[in-house]
Amino acid sequence: MRSTLVLIVLLASAMAFPAAAQTRAENLEACKVAKPEQAIPACSALIASGREKTATLFEAHFNRGLAYAETRRHRRAIEDYNVALKLRRNDAAVLQSRCWSRSVTGRLSQAVDDCNTSLAMRPNHPDTLEIRGFTLRKMRRFEESIADYDAALALRPHAPHSLFGRGITRYDMGSEERARADIEAAKALDPDIAAQYVAVGIHR
Repeated sequence: MRSTLVLIVLLASAMAFPAAAQTRAENLEACKVAKPEQAIPACSALIASGREKTATLFEAHFNRGLAYAETRRHRRAIEDYNVALKLRRNDAAVLQSRCWSRSVTGRLSQAVDDCNTSLAMRPNHPDTLEIRGFTLRKMRRFEESIADYDAALALRPHAPHSLFGRGITRYDMGSEERARADIEAAKALDPDIAAQYVAVGIHR
């Protein structure tokens, strides 16, 4: 009976702290993976260990932020991006990611600032242009939004998010025929794209 109870306690502990049971090497690898359910506990274990150097802590906070953003926990993502930017100032990729999370959570002016700073370091980056275009549309700066989507599509003509974003912005501007063409082209490339935008509060 006692041995059974001990086994149950050990199993419960393992399930409660899965990342802690991993080796450091396993946590380093899992922290980089695309699946949030693996990345978040692994990155958290590295951060909590108190033994990691600045470069590893930067990657752990950035990767955990990306994982939180993927699961739509954008405020938690922003917290990690803030720490990452203290560890490595003006990192273009982190600024781009924080731009997106700030935009989704309604911090629009801050989001544009992040995208602007990121673009100053990586001019004409299509992902950043796309995110800034999305943000500018939310701010009802439609012409600037279209300009960003146009620039992104000039670099990457078959990007469904740029096409969809430009389409919904064209609807806002009353250009319905051109809007439908963009949205239909986006859906042909990614049939689930409309649902992805519903998830961030955009209904079209």
